[in-house]
Amino acid sequence: MPYSQKKTDFYINRLLDPKNIVAEDAGPRGLIGVIGGARLEGVIMLSFGSPWYSDQITVDEHLNFVDPAHRDSGHAKTLISYAKHMVDLLRVNHPEVRLVIGVLSTKRAAAKVRLYERQLTPAGAFFVHPPPENIDPPRHLYRTR
Repeated sequence: MPYSQKKTDFYINRLLDPKNIVAEDAGPRGLIGVIGGARLEGVIMLSFGSPWYSDQITVDEHLNFVDPAHRDSGHAKTLISYAKHMVDLLRVNHPEVRLVIGVLSTKRAAAKVRLYERQLTPAGAFFVHPPPENIDPPRHLYRTR
């Protein structure tokens, strides 16, 4: 889908600097986990929300990115572990909260699905119609156990 700088900046600014959000503002809130110092090596962006059919709050992953130079580092697993840890902390006082992560990708989707399946429990899949021109869909979504 086409990239929107304005919308991306809106979410990132809110999640990076939540102290600027007034209490009456019902807009998105969340967390960003970062790996790297002077240069970004990896980042995960999580927000609080709820599915359209429920009032239950979920922690939804919007982004899990590892710079190509660091893809053999284990950063992706670390970022997923961070997301799970943050949800575990929230569940101490809010046991109904769950983490929701999905893979929506046109390239290397199968590898990403395998990574997530090793770290989390599968509970669905994403599908698109019509397919983008540059899509390389996975042949098998989940490993056979």
